Amino acid sequence: MHDPSAPPLRLGNYEPLLELASGGMATVYVARQIGAAGFERIVVVKRVHRHLLGNREFYDMFRDEARVASMVRHPNVVPVIDVVEVHSPERELFLVMEYVESSSVSTLRKAAHEAVARVPVPIVARVLYDTLMGLHAAHTAIDIQGRPLGVVHRDVSPQNIIVGVDGSSRLIDFGVAKASHRLTETKSGSVKGKYSYMAPEQAKGLEVDRRTDIFAAGVVLHECLTDRRLFRGENELDTVRRIMEGEIPAPSTFQPALPAALDAVTLKALARAPAERFQTATEMAEAIESAVSLASHREVAAYLEKVCGPRLAERREALREMLSGQVPPLAVELMKDAGDSQSSRSMRFVGEEPTRHEGSGTDSRIAVESPPARENKSRIPLVAGIAAGVAALVAIIVAMSMHAAPTPMATATPTVTATATATVTVTAPATMSAPIATAITVDLTADGPIESVDVPGSKKIELAGDVAHVTLDPWKDPIDVRATLKGGKKAIGKLAPGATALALVTERPKAPTGGHVTTKPPDLQGNPYGAP
Repeated sequence: MHDPSAPPLRLGNYEPLLELASGGMATVYVARQIGAAGFERIVVVKRVHRHLLGNREFYDMFRDEARVASMVRHPNVVPVIDVVEVHSPERELFLVMEYVESSSVSTLRKAAHEAVARVPVPIVARVLYDTLMGLHAAHTAIDIQGRPLGVVHRDVSPQNIIVGVDGSSRLIDFGVAKASHRLTETKSGSVKGKYSYMAPEQAKGLEVDRRTDIFAAGVVLHECLTDRRLFRGENELDTVRRIMEGEIPAPSTFQPALPAALDAVTLKALARAPAERFQTATEMAEAIESAVSLASHREVAAYLEKVCGPRLAERREALREMLSGQVPPLAVELMKDAGDSQSSRSMRFVGEEPTRHEGSGTDSRIAVESPPARENKSRIPLVAGIAAGVAALVAIIVAMSMHAAPTPMATATPTVTATATATVTVTAPATMSAPIATAITVDLTADGPIESVDVPGSKKIELAGDVAHVTLDPWKDPIDVRATLKGGKKAIGKLAPGATALALVTERPKAPTGGHVTTKPPDLQGNPYGAP
């Protein structure tokens, strides 16, 4: 129960008002910046969980995100305007972003779909044009000494593109961006991003460059034009297979009225070979502009109000009540450890829903237009997300039964079993013990038929052409995986704890890869603003 006398939470000169999302690494708030002479403005604050501040690698990674984002200066990129570290009374680390009243492209598409309509082509064209302009600014960004940053966003997706009430679209979330001169470097072979929007080279854990973002923009364009998902499969492995070898139909296959020139733009962006794609974001933007008339920013703003008006109005009202004192701000007592509990207050707006991040199984709500139901998003695999969901369901049922009936719990205890690659059994006795995942099955894929696999600790291995199904107990440390392919070739990889899929990389004696390949579920840190 909230104590009305508890003092409001203050982070330096910032007063959090509404929680937008709480993930595995940070919590995001709409906040009020308070300055001298009555200065006030609304911002977005991304606050690191305190228990992570002692982790130097994470600390450096968070600073990298702020540094990279702050150096990309363009109207179509949401800027980081401050990075604050407070040491008293308790240590805090957070970055501050400009508040943009907006809805994400994923929310816009959902709202249009609910109205039994598609986002008009001129609107789609303008949104993608703006996004590509922001991408080009990121790709060509330089640091204060004039050195190229070499930024690759790596997570261009409908959740990371927001459409403002001014009609301009902006790129957000540089949390997994690749850039030169970083304090922390992504290891060779690591996979970061959402699988459904990854370019083939990114899904393989190979080197990425600006053309990787072009491919992702092509996926977004295709899905907005057709109102259907392009590569999403039944699981991560199926999604990656579709990216590598699945058919990529022209958008006009589903929408015959689309001009052939727009088909050509989309398919060129989606070329599997980077050399066959647009080589710069500006080149793709100009091709879109030549293929179809772009809507004006005024027209985009009017369309956003038409389809997302209730969402926007509810958020405005919630902030108005908070700022006018009708609703008390977040209190210190609610924020003792927001990263480890869900006690802090959050807002859910009309029609908003969590974003499903492929490979995580968890929901992320880190965008201005959406409150949290959770994605990052901590970095956990799909199976862990399912297990957590089952555990939460059981906990709720048990809690309700205990509240409704004060009598002792019956001897018979309810059992819920969920099977999805891993078999998870959750039993709810009075002790409410934590769920235990067993018999995890990992799908290993290679560039050719697999003849044998060496996975320390494996309980069962089944070979099926270029795929090996390996069953083993849960493990805490990365496992080195080696395989022999038909013809005597060797393939290697490093299996991250909890992973359910791993793409092995063929060893090339004359051109060493420089290390093992680690396939990880997409980073769950979340959008700096949030997702629908």
